[in-house]
Amino acid sequence: MLGFLIFTLTGCDVRSSLTFNGYSYGDFIYLSNFSTEEIEAVYVKKGQHVSKGQPLLKMDTYNLQNTMNIAERNYLSEQALLTDLMSGERPEELNVIRAQLERAISAASLAKSQLSRYQKLYSTQVISAEEWQRASNDYSQKTASARELQHQLEARQLPARQSQISHQQLRVESANLQRDKAIRDIQQSTLFAPQEAIVFDTLYLPGERPTAGQPVISLLPDGNLKIRFYIPEPQLGRISVGMKVSLHCDGCPRTFTGRVNYISPQTEYTPPVIYSTVRREKLIYMAEAIPESVKPGEIKVGQPFEVELVPDE
Repeated sequence: MLGFLIFTLTGCDVRSSLTFNGYSYGDFIYLSNFSTEEIEAVYVKKGQHVSKGQPLLKMDTYNLQNTMNIAERNYLSEQALLTDLMSGERPEELNVIRAQLERAISAASLAKSQLSRYQKLYSTQVISAEEWQRASNDYSQKTASARELQHQLEARQLPARQSQISHQQLRVESANLQRDKAIRDIQQSTLFAPQEAIVFDTLYLPGERPTAGQPVISLLPDGNLKIRFYIPEPQLGRISVGMKVSLHCDGCPRTFTGRVNYISPQTEYTPPVIYSTVRREKLIYMAEAIPESVKPGEIKVGQPFEVELVPDE
């Protein structure tokens, strides 16, 4: 009888030394908007299960739409200017220069004929040297005017200088980036579920205006539920990552199994405590275990748990 009692008490001590207190804990995903805008609509409710890519919330896009329209028009303006620089003058402007060139050539031809006639008259001393010189100067001026217009026509048919074109190409690229950003900002005004999850909380309602970066919805993804428990320092060496555990909860429909996936490298204290060899049982280490084969809703966040180590078979 005495032996039975000793065995029973010893067995209780062993079980107690392999059991730790803890609670269920969720690694949440907090979704926020990049700008301070009014919430237009919330598409989900607390506790709802959502699939990856499902829309959750939409922000007002009036300001973003205006920004995108401005960016679009700026891009088109810069692109049109680049096209203009690369194509030279407009046909109408070139036609004006062509007409001026034709008149200048005609005037130069007439001056040439006049100079030829004056040359003969001067050789027979019918006209003076001054008259012949005036005719020669007139021909030279009109010929130069025709050449000038010819050069202008050739120059205006060419595109702008390469440095100007390169500068404008950079402006077009910058405007395009601004337009792409504006489009992306509008796309990001609707928040989508990044993965399958439970909507843990909706922190704002339609009509409210959260600040930029402020979480508006919290999600608990499937598989992000963990059991956090605490290991006394003397028993730390008996536990390792990957060890199998049994998870007990008063309000749970069954006992779950899991695996230790994390042991904190830093000690914590159970207050109040004085650091000494005598009181070192007050030193604890936080650890986490991931439950296996848990259906949605079977474990709630914050439930107390007993974590029991399962010895290797």
